[in-house]
Amino acid sequence: MFNYKAIITTAVMLGASVSFSHAEAAKTVRINQAFQSLLYLPLYVARDKGFFEEAGVDVKITTGGGAVQSWSAVLGGSADFSIHDPVFIPISKAKGGPGVVVAAIQDAPAVWIVGKDATNLQDDVSLFKDKIVTTMPEPDSTWAFFSYLMQSNDFSKDYAKINQVGVGNEMAPLLAGRSDYALGTEPQISQVETEGMNVVYSFSADPDWYPFAFSALLSTEDYVTNHADETQRVVNALQRASEYIYTNTDDAVKVAQDAFPDLDKAVVEKAVQRELDARAYPKEVTVSEKSWENAMRIADFVGIIDKDADTSSYASNVNTEFAKNAVGQAE
Repeated sequence: MFNYKAIITTAVMLGASVSFSHAEAAKTVRINQAFQSLLYLPLYVARDKGFFEEAGVDVKITTGGGAVQSWSAVLGGSADFSIHDPVFIPISKAKGGPGVVVAAIQDAPAVWIVGKDATNLQDDVSLFKDKIVTTMPEPDSTWAFFSYLMQSNDFSKDYAKINQVGVGNEMAPLLAGRSDYALGTEPQISQVETEGMNVVYSFSADPDWYPFAFSALLSTEDYVTNHADETQRVVNALQRASEYIYTNTDDAVKVAQDAFPDLDKAVVEKAVQRELDARAYPKEVTVSEKSWENAMRIADFVGIIDKDADTSSYASNVNTEFAKNAVGQAE
């Protein structure tokens, strides 16, 4: 979840003002990822194992540096797809812009809470009372997740003391002893475990949160309509990659190590396994209605979208045609 309403408005205007033809190089496809992230391992597997090539597309991967930049690249015409939080589609729709969710990349709320104290809080979140918990800044993902967790258990916003820090810095206060717990994603979690921290809560382990449209492949309606063949080929490759991660995990870990050469091998192995245990990489890349509703519930909670508006509905935002075709082809 991101605090990007104003920026999305600018991005929508940019997309409307740029004239760009996708007709050149028919089978070349440009994908802009928000970050280099273990969340996006199916993308790297599809590239490194040759699945894109075998599907007949030449995929060029670039990195935006953030979800706003990646989605703006699609709207501005310098990318055909982006990969990040799919909440950008209903935000764009609410501003009169385009957008469609095409396939799942992460199908679980892959966020964990870690602390020096090893007490498992999965079934007793009341133990967060008066503790200092570090998150991203309001209203970003981990802040939203923890705030919603407290509210859904009828605790006030002051029940735990939230320490908001910059994205990527959530573990520093915990390691320095300035907070009791911190929320994070992989490989942050596996990294701090090597420094004595323990996982005390898993959002993906709570059935009320799973499945969850955490990251997805996004584009515009015009692109997927006018380039249905390229779109299908890309989704076919991602479906193969997602399955491959589960059936050839050791090889998928090698791909992850190549993508993150500065990380210790044991950390990468543990991080990928935790993602698999959370069912975070989708075995089927179709974004389900339940995963969409779960994601929109949190987005509505932090005020990014109106969950009850037509612009936020599953039918208005998710195209399942390509994903279902890809799943059917794989069976």
